[in-house]
Amino acid sequence: MPNDPITVKKLSANVDLRSDGCILLRNVRLSYPHLFKAWAKNPEKEKAKFSARFLIDKTTHDADIKALKKHIAGLMEEHFKGKIPSDKLFFRDGEGSAKPEQENAWSVSASEDRRPDVINRDKSRVNEEDDIVYAGCYVNALIRPWAQKNIHGKRLNANLLAVQFVKDGARFGADRPSADEAFGEVTEDFDDGDDDGDDDKW
Repeated sequence: MPNDPITVKKLSANVDLRSDGCILLRNVRLSYPHLFKAWAKNPEKEKAKFSARFLIDKTTHDADIKALKKHIAGLMEEHFKGKIPSDKLFFRDGEGSAKPEQENAWSVSASEDRRPDVINRDKSRVNEEDDIVYAGCYVNALIRPWAQKNIHGKRLNANLLAVQFVKDGARFGADRPSADEAFGEVTEDFDDGDDDGDDDKW
């Protein structure tokens, strides 16, 4: 019934399966976040969506990865009567991705036409200008898996419903030099280096 209360089954320490089919992922790493503005890799060929990836560490979250694999195997059997190729799943091994942050992790990809709810630890709303959620921080994520069976093929996708900030982490792509590191303090004027009046020629 639509008004039945939501019940929760723990698949592992950091993965909950809700009775409405949604999955709650806890303490995962946020990557490629497009949570406040819809985005498309190729705007001329695809619809812009809100999206994100969530990285699950192979070392610290091994039991969570196994639980998700088992659940997804059940979804494939339910909807497709067997396996479908791994590149058609929302849950993939990051090994060989050529992205350092994904090499020791599994990646959950989720997207949605509607903007997902984004909240802080105290459940207060978070906006983009707050700079609280970013690529590299740790979050909880609520997703809803769904089966695609149409002219475009068979896939297991996931809707992105909500994200909650958990704690800070090293920002992905933050290893560029800072201005303080690159420049010294300017204490004197400099001439323009063109004292001879001749035009520079290449």
